[in-house]
Amino acid sequence: MSRMNLKSLDLKKAYSSDFDNSLRDFYIPALEASIEYNRLAGFFSSTSLAIAARGVLGLIRNGGTMRLIASPQLSKRDLEIILDSEERREEYISKRMLEDLARLEDEFVKDHVFALGWMVANRKLEIRIAVPYDEEGKLLSYEEVQQRGVFHQKVGILKDSEGNLITFSGSVNETAKAWLDNIEEFKVFRDWEPSEEDYVGADVSKFNKFWNDQSPRVRIMDVPKAVERKLIEIAPANVDKIDLERWCKTQKRKPQLFQHQQAAIEAWLKNGMRGLFEMATGTGKTFAALGCLDKASKTTQKLIVVIACPYHHLIEQWIKEIEKFGVETDKLIVADATNQYWRNELADSLMDISLGHKTKVMAMTTHRTFSSPAFRKIIQSNKQDSTALLIADEVHGIGAEKSQEGLIDEYDLRLGLSATPRRWFDSPGTELIYDYFGGVVYEFGLKKAINTLNPDTDQAYLTPYRYRSRFVSLTEEELEEYHEKTRRIVMNLNKTETEEQAKAILDILMFQRANIVKNALGKYQVLEEILDELRESIRWTLIYCSPEQIDEVMEIVNRRGIAAHRFTMEEGTSPEKKYGWISEREHLLEEFAEGKYKILVAMKCLDEGVDVPPARIAILMASSGNPREYIQRIGRVIRRYPGKSEALIYDVVTSPSLSNLPSELKEMEKKIFEKELKRYEEIAKIALNRAEALTLICDIKEKL
Repeated sequence: MSRMNLKSLDLKKAYSSDFDNSLRDFYIPALEASIEYNRLAGFFSSTSLAIAARGVLGLIRNGGTMRLIASPQLSKRDLEIILDSEERREEYISKRMLEDLARLEDEFVKDHVFALGWMVANRKLEIRIAVPYDEEGKLLSYEEVQQRGVFHQKVGILKDSEGNLITFSGSVNETAKAWLDNIEEFKVFRDWEPSEEDYVGADVSKFNKFWNDQSPRVRIMDVPKAVERKLIEIAPANVDKIDLERWCKTQKRKPQLFQHQQAAIEAWLKNGMRGLFEMATGTGKTFAALGCLDKASKTTQKLIVVIACPYHHLIEQWIKEIEKFGVETDKLIVADATNQYWRNELADSLMDISLGHKTKVMAMTTHRTFSSPAFRKIIQSNKQDSTALLIADEVHGIGAEKSQEGLIDEYDLRLGLSATPRRWFDSPGTELIYDYFGGVVYEFGLKKAINTLNPDTDQAYLTPYRYRSRFVSLTEEELEEYHEKTRRIVMNLNKTETEEQAKAILDILMFQRANIVKNALGKYQVLEEILDELRESIRWTLIYCSPEQIDEVMEIVNRRGIAAHRFTMEEGTSPEKKYGWISEREHLLEEFAEGKYKILVAMKCLDEGVDVPPARIAILMASSGNPREYIQRIGRVIRRYPGKSEALIYDVVTSPSLSNLPSELKEMEKKIFEKELKRYEEIAKIALNRAEALTLICDIKEKL
């Protein structure tokens, strides 16, 4: 059987310990496909050695070799002792390393250092020590090296038997108390990809310069003989005696739930395992729901779990979160249009539960499939003596007329999730949701999430933001058309058609009039001004616009030479080979996170559920007026993310022109806009620049 090569691996372009299991998803498969591994590891310590050796079992089995560079951890006191003698310097460095190797308490560290010792003994590993100096030739202490970032950047180079190379570089925290708490972020580059070849070359060159003692401020020495002897001494004669397999199987611990998530779970339990979570985007509704699922699993022996999401791409996100949370199930079925066999799979699995062959089955579905006659019938016909739990994500969508049909009595346990469960202009739909799920049992809104300090992180749960509203006026032509639509609306209110006919005509006229405001030409000039204002800081930016605006917005952005891409319903959601077996949408989000695209120009499909944690600037060119849309769009840019201290929201708003209007129309227009201003005020009140933002809104209000 031929060995797997690096080209055959489905590797992402970037990994972060916040979102990925890098041991399982990167280190193990990459090293299993490699025969050479070069690593710039940072400081020499048992922990950093163990971290550098993660996944090394595959390399050992391949008969592969490794070269490793590390720097000694010397304090300022150490430097005072060894400053006078080169010979004493090496002796002291050796002593410090031996002291560290004598303190192997953590099982993960011990196993991996033993493995490295075996590799040294069998001439499979060569270690060199990098001693850093300043520009004047003075030896640097551990603290000084940290401040200057000399070894902050870690580099790894992997080569397979066919000569393919991948490199990875990034940051890693090697001071973690336990390897599972290790924090790292790194990017991956492949030499067979033309756009990445130069990055691979740069990483290889960097490592070789250190290895060959060609770096101006770092002197390379062989690992002290005493340290080499110690590594060989502690190594077992047979590498099979080291149980590295157990670490290959180890998954990350279940994520620690925050206090507000635990409070939500308790509220749901107290309400008889029913209720709605009204929680702001980015505050962890998904993990809170999985915590509820975990509790339900412990109270029943036969559990059917149905998780209903608005769209298929949200199902994919849920599956990743389920895996990260460590939820165990006998069978997970994706029941939507992407799986033609879901009916048989679901029916068979539910039958297996009733026969005692399975204890838990999970069905991931869309709102559309969930409410279909076929799905309902399978649940109703096969539930029998099992307990059924429904988790409805973006539960406000379930209140729609067709989706309501999925709310059947068979679901014993019920949980609905939404930042805004109330439906806009649909009291009956809202009432049905509240009655079926048992009302809101826990609320954690935007204001609370931004102003409440998380005791586990010493930060607010969401990123604080600045809010800048930009008001524009309609052109004369737009104003004339707007007034014409308004007059026709008033005329139709007084006509005697049937209620159904009148409503249909009014809906069309209201939609047409709203579009005039939404797509006001003056907004393009404001966009130009915003882009000029942002200049170099314009990255990780989302521009929300209407279908009518998107072409012009893309043209404005492209004229400035800013790397941007559309993010619409046209971008694919199915895995494709050319994107490394991820979907076009996932590929775009990855490239956006990496900074290849500075702007994503989006329409509706970035509103609900899509995670874009790096995003920190939002420009709202068009909005429907629905409060939910505002909250979701703001939520996209205020999720916590490393290095994001605050977000920035530009809201481009069309203000009404009330001149030349009859008094009755003027009053009507004023009331409509005052209602809009109230929402802007709510957003402004929470902003970092609340005084400035509220003053501008007050000025506009006074001019009405």
